[in-house]
Amino acid sequence: MRRSSAMLSRRIVAGVRFASSTSSSAAVVKDQHKTMKPPNYRKTLPGHEPRNMLQEEFPNLGDATGHGPRLYDYYDMADKVQSLPNAAEKIAFVNPYEREWNSVEKTWHRQWHPLLMAPRKAWNVPAIPKYFDSLNFYKYITKCRIVNDREKFDSFYSGIVPPTKKFENRLLQSLDARDSSNSVDLTDVERSNRFLRSLIDDAITSLAHNVEVFQKQRLSHTTRCESFWIRSGFLSMYDKKDIGTDVVERKLRYANRFIADDRRKLGELSFVLRDEFAAQLRSTNPLKQLFDLTSDEAVIPVFEDHVNVEDDVVYSPKVFNMWPDSEILWQCPGYDADSKETHQYGRLAVKDISILNQLTDYWKIDGEEREQVRRDAMTASAVSSLFSWLNAQAHCLGYTQYTDLDRPLVSQMILSDGDEFFFAVAQLNTIAINIDVDGFENRRTNACYVDGPHPLFIEETSGKEEEANTMEKRVSPHVLSRILQMVLKE
Repeated sequence: MRRSSAMLSRRIVAGVRFASSTSSSAAVVKDQHKTMKPPNYRKTLPGHEPRNMLQEEFPNLGDATGHGPRLYDYYDMADKVQSLPNAAEKIAFVNPYEREWNSVEKTWHRQWHPLLMAPRKAWNVPAIPKYFDSLNFYKYITKCRIVNDREKFDSFYSGIVPPTKKFENRLLQSLDARDSSNSVDLTDVERSNRFLRSLIDDAITSLAHNVEVFQKQRLSHTTRCESFWIRSGFLSMYDKKDIGTDVVERKLRYANRFIADDRRKLGELSFVLRDEFAAQLRSTNPLKQLFDLTSDEAVIPVFEDHVNVEDDVVYSPKVFNMWPDSEILWQCPGYDADSKETHQYGRLAVKDISILNQLTDYWKIDGEEREQVRRDAMTASAVSSLFSWLNAQAHCLGYTQYTDLDRPLVSQMILSDGDEFFFAVAQLNTIAINIDVDGFENRRTNACYVDGPHPLFIEETSGKEEEANTMEKRVSPHVLSRILQMVLKE
């Protein structure tokens, strides 16, 4: 068998007869498809152009554009997903993974057999962007807007004023231990991961004597975080412009299928992020939402009005150094969906970004441009990692891209190379980003609030009169306070 029986039965190609108006809401169309099952001869691709008047057709708008069959398929998939008993079966059912053909299948294939279509792969999203201008693309594939507002970020932790003296002493001891391990045969990444694990341990230990909330939390080290999702809006990959003309044609019927797209050429690409955190803090209860799904903040667009998304953002993933991934796809936010994990809600993740130092050296950028590029890369990494982590949590809770969230999920993240710290908080409002057709409207967007980067050490003028011109280094109180605030946030 090329796929599991559940995955073999999930592809239904059919159409739904639209009304003459395309402004119908998704809820109305969802009610219609149960009684107006489309004829089987309709496909998601537009029909052939007629060669003469005898071949002319006058289909309704949904059949003419192919949006009707796709919309019916989406709601039919949603009905099937809701009928499955647990999250593990739902994840397996919506998984777009297709294995490679084995040697036996290739050897015994004959010319009169159906063609062996290329299996669908996923674009591997690097955990740290490997292209210096990836932020807008990362925002698009996660449908996540960035909020760079220090005051609003601080307001999330208003009222949390933890003592930092014990934490600072423990942190300095961990720094001494890190520096003394230079003689050990460790890479920069391994050394940084060790320091970040001890950092979160020190933060919890310095507060554990009088904080009961830690009894409901679980701290994990070296936990893998894998997630897959499908993003729509890539039909422009099939646009062709012949030599000698300025006319751009969208050739779907006879074009080769774009990598990671559905075989029906829907412009819906699958992505996967295989991340690894230095430490992960999870709880039995979710974090409080930043805003409600019915508020205006939940529908703020990802990009401003002057940004032409199709021309300036949607490029081939290869442009951003992403490559096809043929490995098995999983939803694993630090635990497997069938493991009966009791601590399913992520509170805080700590991630090493020391490889970004090598990348910025490779890009050969200096001065203010270097600072801006590093900040954009950290922001893109926070957006993709938090979205992947929250998306995997949502799937393990029973939500899918066909059965969207009915409540937001919130998580926090600390990105650091040991010298600089970057803080982020994200709220997942929607994962139904795998369809973009007339009749389906999902205005909700995800949000990521960022703060940083901040250096671990700051220089201050000595207060002694005899040393008035000397500078001394001390641990940044803002970094200390922010780490403890994230640990204590409920």
